[in-house]
Amino acid sequence: MDIGKAFTFVFEDDDWVVKVLIAIGILVAGIVLSWLIIPGILAGLLLSGYALEITRRVIRGDATVLPAWDDWGQLLIDGLQVAIIGIVYALPIIIVSFCVGAPLGWMTENSEAASAFFSAALGCFNFLWAIVLSLVLPAAIARFATEGELASAFQFGDVLALVRDNLGTYVLTAVMVWVAGIIAGLGMLLCFVGFFFTAVYAQMVNGYLYGQAYLAATGQPPQAVSEEVAP
Repeated sequence: MDIGKAFTFVFEDDDWVVKVLIAIGILVAGIVLSWLIIPGILAGLLLSGYALEITRRVIRGDATVLPAWDDWGQLLIDGLQVAIIGIVYALPIIIVSFCVGAPLGWMTENSEAASAFFSAALGCFNFLWAIVLSLVLPAAIARFATEGELASAFQFGDVLALVRDNLGTYVLTAVMVWVAGIIAGLGMLLCFVGFFFTAVYAQMVNGYLYGQAYLAATGQPPQAVSEEVAP
């Protein structure tokens, strides 16, 4: 994996300023109109779909990694499918939290010791499953990007085998995604305005990392698509 490339590829596109500004505009609109709920959801889906397209282009070796903002409908569909993948893999946390939530409320009123124990157990479970998600989601999403079928992300045996057999690759990917998250957070230091850039930048980096990890795990070198030169 070329980690340095994952953090610099954005700036290698001739039109990166325009493409990033459009992404920032979507994020800003989503945040400003988040009280309407739907705009915030649509913004998140568009940015997720854009990151998926980056993953797809890395895997197939496209010369232009940053896609143009010209197929918003497909980006929304892709983003929705990525969201479904995330929700399905997060179901254990959702189900356990829902099932334990009500008893915890009762125990808080009747037994502080039991409440503290089960709260700690729930916290540990959520933390451990979050680690699993950080390793498995990049593989599941990259499989979807490659196959084009949502079901491919839910072939759990194949996804888990891919991560298990390439654990080092996916641990490195998880760490780099964490680093990208830190970069996104640093934008808050610039009077919040910088957050809009670092947030969309981090998501683009994540998309690139997912593609690189899949290529490294499957042993498939990207077949670069060279631009045709007119005679």
